[in-house]
Amino acid sequence: MKYAHVAVLSAALFALPLAAAAAGFDLVNKSGYTITEVYAGPSNESNWGDNILDGQIRNGEELEVTLDTSGYGCFWDVMYVFSDGDTFEEFDVDICMIDGDSFVIE
Repeated sequence: MKYAHVAVLSAALFALPLAAAAAGFDLVNKSGYTITEVYAGPSNESNWGDNILDGQIRNGEELEVTLDTSGYGCFWDVMYVFSDGDTFEEFDVDICMIDGDSFVIE
């Protein structure tokens, strides 16, 4: 099943201090499909926000993502849209825990 789980690849994970203003990570697409859109918004907000992709992420490619966490905290909801029209949503992703690491979509 495409995007059956998301794995964080790292030997050790380190959380950012709460005062951090941004979290960055590599979004790695191993889903077997092209990701055409990614929406990310703070978990305590009611909307997904804007598409953060400028283009697409083909299977096997990765994209560096930086999210502004100032005033929003570490927990974000993320929605991926694939080239076949399917979507996958994740809730309460701790982006501070993956800061500087890879976030793999499988």
